[in-house]
Amino acid sequence: MLALAALLAAASPALARDAIVRSFDGTPIVTRFFPAAGLSVGERAPTVLVGPGFPGPGARDLVDTKSDTIGLATLSAAGYNIVSWDPRGLGASGGTVHFDSPTAEARDVQAIIDYVAVQPEALLDAPGDPRVGMAGPSYSGAIQFLTAGLDPRVDAIVPDVAWNSLVTSLFRERAVKSNFYVVCATGEVDSTLGGALFGAAGIQLGGLDASLTRACVESLAASRLSPASTQWAADRGPGDLLSRIRAPTLIEQGTVDTLFPPGQGAANFDVLRANGVPVKMLWYCGGHGTCTTDPVGSRVHRTRAGLAWLDRWLKRDETVDTGPRFEWVDDGGAWRSGPDFPLASQGTVDAIGSGSMIISTIDSIGSIDFGSAIPASNAISAAFPSPAAGSDLVGEPTVQLTYHGTAVPAQTYLYAQILDAGSGSVLGHQVTPIPVTLDGRTRTVQRPLEMIAARSRAGSSYRLQLTPGTPVYAPQRSTGRVVVDHMSATLPLVDATRSARAGANPPRATPLRMRLHVSSRRAGRLSRIVLSSRLRSRPCAGTVLFSVHAGRRAVHRRARVGTSCTVRAVIRIRARRSTSARIGARFDGNSELAPRRAHSRTIRLR
Repeated sequence: MLALAALLAAASPALARDAIVRSFDGTPIVTRFFPAAGLSVGERAPTVLVGPGFPGPGARDLVDTKSDTIGLATLSAAGYNIVSWDPRGLGASGGTVHFDSPTAEARDVQAIIDYVAVQPEALLDAPGDPRVGMAGPSYSGAIQFLTAGLDPRVDAIVPDVAWNSLVTSLFRERAVKSNFYVVCATGEVDSTLGGALFGAAGIQLGGLDASLTRACVESLAASRLSPASTQWAADRGPGDLLSRIRAPTLIEQGTVDTLFPPGQGAANFDVLRANGVPVKMLWYCGGHGTCTTDPVGSRVHRTRAGLAWLDRWLKRDETVDTGPRFEWVDDGGAWRSGPDFPLASQGTVDAIGSGSMIISTIDSIGSIDFGSAIPASNAISAAFPSPAAGSDLVGEPTVQLTYHGTAVPAQTYLYAQILDAGSGSVLGHQVTPIPVTLDGRTRTVQRPLEMIAARSRAGSSYRLQLTPGTPVYAPQRSTGRVVVDHMSATLPLVDATRSARAGANPPRATPLRMRLHVSSRRAGRLSRIVLSSRLRSRPCAGTVLFSVHAGRRAVHRRARVGTSCTVRAVIRIRARRSTSARIGARFDGNSELAPRRAHSRTIRLR
């Protein structure tokens, strides 16, 4: 923590070299190159391309912000050149916004990589091939997948809250998320006025691509997309390019992100993992959603993980430990880790229910925050038995409905969400549209829900809510009544120490003996004992249980292993001088290393 804080404080503002990069079709892309802090004349460094979220321009100076994946000043201080750019049609760049098209925005980034290759500070792997990584959130997270799939010169990527498919994220079941209206409105304004106001490449009057405008109009008019617009959305995901990526990838996804939920990261992870690409996934509290736990602690953890990933794969430092393959923050703000994703199942928690409710547009009103789900007052509920305290609930819940009813129009959506009854909040703000047809006939529908990441505590209580409206999706357009004859739901219980993947190895035993250092001194009638140890196995996260037995007294202390693989505890025990004491230390393991037999020694107390 201290080393990271020093790194954050070490960065000083650097001046950018502004450039106009001409893309494949002549479109001017406004670009800025920031040499790494402290480079000597003739010295070279790897370069990280950091793009903005939509519809913003690229960074104009090296200032860490809450929206940065790692932080531009932090990256510079860590020894990386940085490139920022205004995406096509946004900021001062020319062209039309195609919304991360592989034939437009991705080729723009390829032209930027060509530009990096001729900068005197850029480390090269070969002529025309600079050592390049990419980072950035949302819009610039998605462009990383596209660029890495097209261009093998990309050496590592850290996509943050990106998508796997716009169809399954923004338009799941062809329902439209409310935040898409924000994308349409802000995109139209920024793309039209940005070039005229900033003008670094001359006056550039862009705008949105006609297909994007059509999708915006359809979503407003009918709250669903036509087949043509659905195909447009499908073409804006990495698609087949995902299978061509070989760049090591750290996927960051927000547990409370309702625009691009955790399942989007999991879908990308599955493809890269199956293809043997070095990949890690980290779910944090943030993204396009409201975090109710500790965002500062989450940011520090992400910064450390992102720097470790780039140090390992851009600086190619094989001594860097990038940690477990899967890490997530639970709904209480605590970081958890597992050997892989998905985690091994420990069964499910099951609920059943039934009921009826009126459907109307009023259920869609109640919050102006499109990124937050709210507990529903008009809902059919099913209560889950309380899981055992300490249970991990990570993955996809499921729901199955047998229903009938009438409404106009007959085809509409109900929305499923998991309510934490203790906190009165919706888990992760995640909501899933369930398509229903209310024409009087009895029908059955079954769906997986958006992924959750929770850890039960004493007294935890969960329930499924089925409601006609939610702020997360477009307003309910039908009026009528639905009767749910039977509703069943499940919550996923997992074992955080094991992977569900076939052939996954069980946690391996700690292969190296622990070193135990002990010192003691008198403190009045007490003996003050300082115990320290260093775990010589990686990954070294986990806890060590220290114990002191002196005469008839025994004291135990549990301490967490630090990032340097060291651990320390202070124990005070009432005992006479020169009493023989047995000192013990046992590493209690983590998701990849099993516990081992305690190491012990005997000393005479001072």
